[in-house]
Amino acid sequence: MNWVLSVGPRPNLQAARISGITSLSFNAQINAYKTYIGTQTWSFNAGTVATPNPASGLPFRFSETETAGATGRGAVTLSGGGQTFLGGTDQFGLRYRHDDGRWKIDAVTSLSLSDRSRPNPGHFGGITATLNGTPRVVLRDIVLDRPRIIEVFGAGERPVDPYDLGSYSLTTATEQPYNNRSDHRSAQLSARRRFGFLPFPASLEIGGARSTLKVDARVQTITWTYAGPDGNVATPDSAAPFQMQSYRGQDSFYGFTNVPWISVNRAYDRLDQFVRTPANLVAAEQSRITGSEVLRETVTAAYAQAEARLWRNRLTVLGGARFERTDDSGRGPLVDLAAVYVRNPNGTFARNAAGQRIRRPEAGAAGSMEELKLVRRERAYAVKRDYDGIYPSLHVTFDATERFLVRAAYARTYGRPDLVDVIPNAQFAENDLNEQDQNNPAVVKGTITVRNTALRPWTAANFDLSAEYYTDGGGILSAGVFRKQISNFFGTQVRLADATLLEELGLDPAYTGWNVNSKFNSGAARITGGEANFRQSLRRLGRWGAPFTVFANATLLRLEGNRQADFTSFIPRTGNWGFSVNWRRLGFVARWNHRGLDKRTAMPAVGTNAFQYIGARTTLDLNASWQLTKALSLVGSASNVLNVPQTLLRYGDETPLYARQNRTSEFGIALALGLKGSF
Repeated sequence: MNWVLSVGPRPNLQAARISGITSLSFNAQINAYKTYIGTQTWSFNAGTVATPNPASGLPFRFSETETAGATGRGAVTLSGGGQTFLGGTDQFGLRYRHDDGRWKIDAVTSLSLSDRSRPNPGHFGGITATLNGTPRVVLRDIVLDRPRIIEVFGAGERPVDPYDLGSYSLTTATEQPYNNRSDHRSAQLSARRRFGFLPFPASLEIGGARSTLKVDARVQTITWTYAGPDGNVATPDSAAPFQMQSYRGQDSFYGFTNVPWISVNRAYDRLDQFVRTPANLVAAEQSRITGSEVLRETVTAAYAQAEARLWRNRLTVLGGARFERTDDSGRGPLVDLAAVYVRNPNGTFARNAAGQRIRRPEAGAAGSMEELKLVRRERAYAVKRDYDGIYPSLHVTFDATERFLVRAAYARTYGRPDLVDVIPNAQFAENDLNEQDQNNPAVVKGTITVRNTALRPWTAANFDLSAEYYTDGGGILSAGVFRKQISNFFGTQVRLADATLLEELGLDPAYTGWNVNSKFNSGAARITGGEANFRQSLRRLGRWGAPFTVFANATLLRLEGNRQADFTSFIPRTGNWGFSVNWRRLGFVARWNHRGLDKRTAMPAVGTNAFQYIGARTTLDLNASWQLTKALSLVGSASNVLNVPQTLLRYGDETPLYARQNRTSEFGIALALGLKGSF
């Protein structure tokens, strides 16, 4: 539920002294939510995938008789999952406005407090069962979504029914609790002065802003091993008692029926049959340390801009510059894998008579909790960083006619690194070198995997040209082209550390000669594109068309640049279209959204120039409102009402078409219903 409390405007607040408007408004929004999301996965691994038969003449599938997979052994896995999310966001804001015709003053302050947790009460977060033995899996007649024929054979080539949950052994269950909190505080102040003594309208505006964001994240994975009724983890135990009852005998889609899903709730009810082995305990503590991070980011900004309207108000020129400084301080895990070994006074490893490194007595056995306490330290890697820049801009608008406008603009913009890239996190893996190699500058001493908290924002020089035409009835038709020249984009690299690099990363000079695996400002690119927009009321068609407005827009992009630049989630084609209705108390919007192929992360294991992609899709969203009273309305929305699936693709230059699709996911229809009030 979303409530907004507003006070103002009050035009007569200072009527005795000024002629204008002064307002003071306060808003508060308090939102809380509880969400449960369940997932199920059925996995068949047949080993090496065969090449399609060219004689079949089918570019997307194998022939009817060809077998996919080697004649060796594969695996069949059933996985279930369920996550319960709790959280909320509380927002408060106070705004002051004053405008007397000469001076316009605007001051805003806001506070946002958010929390999100995953307690998973009464159920596991995930659970896994595997088919007994080492089965041979045969996949036949493969199409894009699935093999139409799946055969499983056990010992002695005996057919095995993969739908029989009694043939599976329950192995592990997991919990993934986390608790994330954020605190965002901001304040802005601007003052604009209009000048009446010039022969043309002009104004000057200055302002400043300061915001502070604090993020505190704690994430952990806890693994349980199934011991079964006998309490012995070494003996396999059937997964049949934990078969999900709600979906028995139902269509599982994509040609599957009555898949024997396993239930995270039923398994949790028998928590007494699960144990946490010493290895499970160490892994849980390791994940807790790794997932404990905190960041504080403060942004301070100031700007000045001037505006003038020339040539009988037909030419508007707006220009200015913004200065912005960012200060980051954070803490994350510090991992030193060599901390378990004894060192000599000169820093080299102490060795026994056989030349092996000597473990410290307090390190315990490999993989023990004692070793973990030496190797990993919670929030022990602390870093402070800052960067700043000046970003000028110039915008020109020419009113060619009363209905036709031409716009041109230049702006220098920037993009900050994602928070996950600047929260400190470092792992050190020192190579096992003797004293001679330690002193040899040609020998790599080890590898440091570190988040580069010194990442600077990428910058872009933006050039835009557009035209707008306003039709009868308030419609608009616009089109534009643009170019963005991007510098210092982010890319992942491995570099050999020298003094300059170590100083940049805030690391000790003793790590000279180590390999550093991190993100760097390493790429440049150019994005060119065009966009078009249309909106028109149907009022001119008569009384029946008056409530309707149709709209459409599209964007096309082209990316050229250095392959080192990490341009993830680049979508070359997007668009949306639809219509809205405003009739009496009813408001309704139907919007179709198209997202083209979405390029994601690199997948070098898949092949040359391979990446992961999200396939193109078009979805339909609906929004409606009904005005109950002047201050209260009923609102509702439905996202992706046709439940169009999301397709995950993985392919490179040499990947055949039939092998590109990796996963198809349906997330259902998201529905929301509530009340909206304004007082």
